Amino acid sequence: MIRNLSALTEREFDLVVVGGGICGAAVAWDAAQRGLAVALLERADFSGATSADSLKVVHGGIRYLQHLDVARVRQSARERSALLRVAPHLVHPLPIAVPTYGHGMAGGEVLWAGFRLLSLLTADRNRGIADPDRHIPGARLISRREALEWFPGLEPKRLTGAGVFWDGQMYNPPRLVWAFVRSAISAGATAANWCEVESIRHAGGRVSGVVARDALTDDRFDVRGRVIVNAAGPYAEKLLARSGLSTGEPVHFSRDMAVVLRRPIVNGRGLAAQTKYRDPDAVLSRGNRHVFVCPWRGRTLVGVYSVIWRDDPDALTVSDQDVATFVGEIDEAMPQAGVTRDDVALVMAGLLPIAQGELVGENVSFGKRPLVFDHAGDGIAGLVSAITNRYTVARGVAEQAVDLAFEKLGRKAPPCRTLSEPVAGGRVPSFARLVQQVAAAGPFQPAVAERLAHDHGSDYGEVVAIAREQPGWDVPLPGTDVLPADVIQAVRREMAVHLGDVVFRRTGLGTGGHPGEPALTAAAALMAAELEWTTEQTGRELAEVRARFGRWGAAPPKP
Repeated sequence: MIRNLSALTEREFDLVVVGGGICGAAVAWDAAQRGLAVALLERADFSGATSADSLKVVHGGIRYLQHLDVARVRQSARERSALLRVAPHLVHPLPIAVPTYGHGMAGGEVLWAGFRLLSLLTADRNRGIADPDRHIPGARLISRREALEWFPGLEPKRLTGAGVFWDGQMYNPPRLVWAFVRSAISAGATAANWCEVESIRHAGGRVSGVVARDALTDDRFDVRGRVIVNAAGPYAEKLLARSGLSTGEPVHFSRDMAVVLRRPIVNGRGLAAQTKYRDPDAVLSRGNRHVFVCPWRGRTLVGVYSVIWRDDPDALTVSDQDVATFVGEIDEAMPQAGVTRDDVALVMAGLLPIAQGELVGENVSFGKRPLVFDHAGDGIAGLVSAITNRYTVARGVAEQAVDLAFEKLGRKAPPCRTLSEPVAGGRVPSFARLVQQVAAAGPFQPAVAERLAHDHGSDYGEVVAIAREQPGWDVPLPGTDVLPADVIQAVRREMAVHLGDVVFRRTGLGTGGHPGEPALTAAAALMAAELEWTTEQTGRELAEVRARFGRWGAAPPKP
């Protein structure tokens, strides 16, 4: 897959998708599968914003029981199952424990009743999932003794045990987005990153395409399309305004922040630790909201800290005070862990649509539904906006948007197949057997083989072939499990054009914080050789990546 902008100008597309996050990628994949001629344009890199900087959890719906929102429980469980079916290499079950105290609303009896209801509402949660290791077990209660064995630092006073439920965890969210993009391209779509849509062309009450700018050359060109899906997330309203179109009622966003801690404070299981903030929308509340503490690549991922974001999305930032405040909240929720500011290796933040609410200290009310909007009501035919409020539901949002696109085209929509059709690399009947196959193909060390199986799935052979091209390309970069062959693959077949594309999105080099200067400089040298960078450009690329690690209040790596 190469970045071919000339292909965008050679024809009129049925559908032009603006935005290459999880929502836009899912729209492009679904539409191309159903036979539409599709163009997908992303202003920066695919999965370059909120889709990359998330808590990496695929929600299964248990949180919505307390809102008595049965429809949302069913929707979340369906979409979690879909991701476990179509991308088993990139999504896996994650157990999460909720401590229980006493015998009231915070006790095990109430939680058990909720688990029974959840079991009934999600009885089909494992249907069609081939790999038993990707099945979601039924939620259950564990004893006080077992809870303390799992989490020795729990407050023992009045502790009666814990409830354990399973959500999904994404191994590498940007690679999941790339799998959607690659699947769309394989189905006939034309996709380009670093290609900003500056405005939507329209006349006589109908859209006709977009004006795009190549961010690498600053060249501008038209992309013709009969229907436009604006999947630009928090940038969607700005695009409409630049195009002279009605933005309708404003969409409110929260800045959701998560942090990666340098050390593991949970082992193999997540923990829901209670904070001092409540959920104002809960009908059946068990108490205050929780932060979720999850194991992550030998480190710890904690989220989320949310505030209403009223500024320009391009101005998104996280202050050192924000990080310090969240660290204080984590420490208050689980003082036994002794989390300090120096533990923070990486800060991630993105913008999500949200219901009306105040700042986090006043108990934010989270948005409950994604947005799919037909602009025909504003007098513009052929324009649809789609904004997802959770990574989990993006596939379903895309299905709605593509159904609407067919309606705009005056064509009968064929059945959607993205609930069951594997994405690129997703033909994995057994992940354990896949890891064995990858290890034998190298031979690779167990950690490298498992990481290759996760990142590339059934397409791992492409990287193995590159690893055999030159001596040393099968040896991990210093201090990491990423091969030089992964970097070369990203450049040659995955449209990576900047060092940040490789470090933060095509590989896991930056997923847990700064990987160390030797790994960064080695990756930069590999890309420089492939892309013929000058010494000055290589230096700029390294400086930009270092700045990202230092931005948003992340503590610098220690020698």
